[in-house]
Amino acid sequence: MDICAGGTISVGATQIDFTNNHTEDCTITSSDMPGWPTTDPVIPKRQGGIAGTGTVYLTTPATTGSYTYTPICCDQETDPIIRVQ
Repeated sequence: MDICAGGTISVGATQIDFTNNHTEDCTITSSDMPGWPTTDPVIPKRQGGIAGTGTVYLTTPATTGSYTYTPICCDQETDPIIRVQ
């Protein structure tokens, strides 16, 4: 999912794959999602015109709900949402 846009994952997922189309690495500083790692994930920057990719591994399987997260590279007023369904 695009790091600044959020997206949807399935119930029971244990990882979230993010893409980062910025020219700087992007740290996700917080999330209210159960199972979110305690160490801030860093998603690599775009290189050679190709978006960077990174995976966040959850400590518990995803449960139904909508959860916000805070990527420091995104200039927006509201945090993106991960929807689990």
